[in-house]
Amino acid sequence: MNIYGINILDDEVLNFKYDKYYKEISLKLKNINDSKKLNEERINLREELSSKINIEVNIPTLKENFINLLNNENSSIYLWILYSKYNNNENYIDKISNILKQENQVFRGGINLYKLNGWMTHSLYVYQLVEYNISKNKSILNFNGDSNVQEYVKELHDIYTKLTETAKFLLKILTLIHDIGVIENVTYHDKAGCKYVNKVLEEIGITQKELKKFNISYEDFKIILEEIIKYHTIMSLLSGENSDKCVEDYFKEMLDKMHNIPVKQEIAKIIYIFTFADIIAVNEILMDEEKFERLKNAYIFFEEVMHNQKHNRNKEKVALERICDICQKNYKEISEQIDDIFNKLQIDKKQFMEDMYNVKWLHYIGPLMKNLNNLEISIHVFYEVMELIKEIDNKNSLNEYIITFVPNRPSIEYEFIDTFRNNMFFEAINMAKTNKENTTIYEKIIIEKKEDEYGKHLNISVME
Repeated sequence: MNIYGINILDDEVLNFKYDKYYKEISLKLKNINDSKKLNEERINLREELSSKINIEVNIPTLKENFINLLNNENSSIYLWILYSKYNNNENYIDKISNILKQENQVFRGGINLYKLNGWMTHSLYVYQLVEYNISKNKSILNFNGDSNVQEYVKELHDIYTKLTETAKFLLKILTLIHDIGVIENVTYHDKAGCKYVNKVLEEIGITQKELKKFNISYEDFKIILEEIIKYHTIMSLLSGENSDKCVEDYFKEMLDKMHNIPVKQEIAKIIYIFTFADIIAVNEILMDEEKFERLKNAYIFFEEVMHNQKHNRNKEKVALERICDICQKNYKEISEQIDDIFNKLQIDKKQFMEDMYNVKWLHYIGPLMKNLNNLEISIHVFYEVMELIKEIDNKNSLNEYIITFVPNRPSIEYEFIDTFRNNMFFEAINMAKTNKENTTIYEKIIIEKKEDEYGKHLNISVME
């Protein structure tokens, strides 16, 4: 079989369960703590699979037909095949796009599962979940037949089928390129990503001629992608790391930049479908009944914004949902435990809930708390960082602050957790409260207060 410059010499590669395989090898990689051994095993596993992918590829023909490959109903399987076959230390996605190649050279650990193999494993899984599982209403293999998840897929499938062809194509390209910003900055990869959209579209063959069939100009297509990529985590952040006000402001800003482009009316649906897949492709354990319900409520919230309708959200419930989402805890379980924790830590519950509802953004705190898996310490961390802001700025400034636990290296989640457990973090906070300086350094902890075009920041990092 020869298609798009890919000569498939063994039909087994078409039937191989790539999603299942990449989960299995990611679980293997997750159990390796030594970075050198981890990299060696990653390379060995790549070579082992590559040797089984019996294909020949004509690069010029593939490049010329890559957009046709993406438009094929079986595109997800072809992308997995190209990604899994290595030649001269490059897979065939690398050979198509230098930006996607660079993305695959970035790795993440912690709660991230698929990114351990290279970030493009995550992106291609997002692509598959949308372009195969949701578009065709197929069960997600890595959930092992979970009937609830199949219901979620069916709900999203029903929304997907009502999208215009323009929206479907936009969603397809979004899933493939949404994380390109990691080649510059993992922490702010969403903001960084928009500057690489034009280049990556050129590399994968998106032109005005190709877009004519979708009734959208190249410039409008690029603008829409730039804006969604800039805010592509926005829906999962509602009732999570971001406040309601922050999310609504960002969404309105995104919509304003899209002007009167017709597909703009479908943006909430596009982001809803994409976000479901994006969460799963980090780690399946992040998608459960509560998470899906919050995601569905976020979709309703976005539709309300688009139609200028008022929200009806209970602040304390939203605050508890944020804690649940960040800590990967059950709402009922937290509700039963939290009063005892407040009493033990001598925290005023009403004020804490108000602050937790209002704080603008607890950035990259989710991976820490999910790995920490200790609700009491998590509450203590939330409380102390919010109290610090009220001490060094003022009690009404929480809704202006982005609090970032800087993810500057793969093992950082565990390093932060150590500082929580040995009290180094809390001692650093106390020092920062006392000296009220823009930068506080205490042993391995650095706390920095600054301001830029994105707002006020409290950045917390751990030195190597």
